[in-house]
Amino acid sequence: MNWEEHYKARQISPEQAAELVKPGMRVHFPPMHGPLVPRALAARVQKLEGPIDLRLASPLLDPGWGSGSLSADLSIEFEIFIGNVGRPLHDRKLAAYLPNLFSTSFKVHDERPAEDKPVDIVFVTTSPPNAQGFVCFGAHQWNKRMYARRARCAVAEIDRSTLRTHGDVYMHVSEFEYFVDLPPNLETIEDVLARMEPQKREAVREIIAQAGLARVGRITAYLERSSPHDVRLMLGLAEPPQEFKAIAGYLSETVEDGATIQIGIGDPSAQMARLGAFDAKHDLGLHTEMVAPKIAKLVDAGVINGRKKTIHCGKAIAVAWSGSDPEDYKIIDDNPRFELYDPDYVLDLGTVRANHKQTAINSAISLDLTGQITAESVGGVRLINGTGGLPELHIGAFLSRGGRAITLLPSTALDGRVSRIVARLEAGALVTIPRFFADTVITEYGIARLLGKNHRERAAELIAVAHPDFRLELRRAAQEMFG
Repeated sequence: MNWEEHYKARQISPEQAAELVKPGMRVHFPPMHGPLVPRALAARVQKLEGPIDLRLASPLLDPGWGSGSLSADLSIEFEIFIGNVGRPLHDRKLAAYLPNLFSTSFKVHDERPAEDKPVDIVFVTTSPPNAQGFVCFGAHQWNKRMYARRARCAVAEIDRSTLRTHGDVYMHVSEFEYFVDLPPNLETIEDVLARMEPQKREAVREIIAQAGLARVGRITAYLERSSPHDVRLMLGLAEPPQEFKAIAGYLSETVEDGATIQIGIGDPSAQMARLGAFDAKHDLGLHTEMVAPKIAKLVDAGVINGRKKTIHCGKAIAVAWSGSDPEDYKIIDDNPRFELYDPDYVLDLGTVRANHKQTAINSAISLDLTGQITAESVGGVRLINGTGGLPELHIGAFLSRGGRAITLLPSTALDGRVSRIVARLEAGALVTIPRFFADTVITEYGIARLLGKNHRERAAELIAVAHPDFRLELRRAAQEMFG
């Protein structure tokens, strides 16, 4: 049969999609999945007898996985990201975390299949097919295509509001087993608000009115997973903290004209474009995992033009356009200057380091006086989120000729009660970036340059950008450790 016949013959409901899941299967929902199949699957899991392995990445909703009402045989695993929705499950030991990388996440599957469990079913969200029978994954491609091409059964949830994107983004309908057609206007603003706690609901309602959002489509997940304060920051409705402004100033001093930048979505890095850190720069390029608000506007304005890029000259390259604000999405939609590729290419160390002056800009939770960086855990062992693409992009930029790996962090946390620069990381803390890849650290107090410096010199650099209230105790610790 031709592709149109295949597409029509394989249309199923969310409930029928959930019925494809049988005991003993491994089921995957990559980032930014659709809402209907997870809800149908949660209802089905209660009736199944036997184990199901469920792998999630930054889930957008919890349809019951963590309620305790589902089968005890449901085994949940997070990869890459945990996110606000998944964090309570991990905190309660109802889920485990898989420490892998985007670029090598299928190495065991492809090269050592005897050591891995097959991907039985994956559920991904795509556009409707075009005239040639190809779908794309919209602004949020991530690793969806990588999963869909390896799964024994790939199911596409067809979302007609999917952004039109360019790059290596297509997959033919013949490569999918089934299709779930999502209804138009799947969720109204009121549907989204109804799932929130009353206090947050009213705060978000006010934000939506203030921002003039007629529909919430592409930022639904952000509204649900983030605090009202963070939503206001993302939409440019809140004044960023003063320390973020100071960090933006130091970052502007550090980023060179002609650099190809990567920017992380965590704070304070997510606020750097909006705070003008790149406005005075010339001929910047973009090679990134995802983006932060206003990055697309910088491409539109020609600040980021990619003229000096070593690869993909003139193009803005990413794994996903997640992190954009509503105005950014309007610029990206069907714009050939913006291209998406799978993370096993974009985040491969060889690809990242190929860009001359690749500059990674990411946030951290804490770092010690030797330069060990954690962007994942607090209180020692509590996992806040996963790595995302930070390790590959930081290390790739570090290895790039003329490149630089920049770590941003406010000097304190918990309203100034705790220093983020510490003598030693807490017991059990997860080291996201080892000390031998530490490079440039920026706080509101200045720039610490660690590359080429010994432990004693690094301690001096970091103490100089720590909060003044903690410098004395850090100096004492450094004297004890390094002399």
